[in-house]
Amino acid sequence: MTATKKNTGLAWIIFLLSTAGLGWAIASQFEYLTLIIPIVCTSFVKALDII
Repeated sequence: MTATKKNTGLAWIIFLLSTAGLGWAIASQFEYLTLIIPIVCTSFVKALDII
């Protein structure tokens, strides 16, 4: 069975942008902070090509 490498560039960009957004949300005490965390986690997992 051969492993194929997937293009994960978009997932890395989404991860970096959502991480920056999470940092901003923490600094500004954003009320809906917990809505950003699933995006950060999911995009990180996709960027590492785990799922």
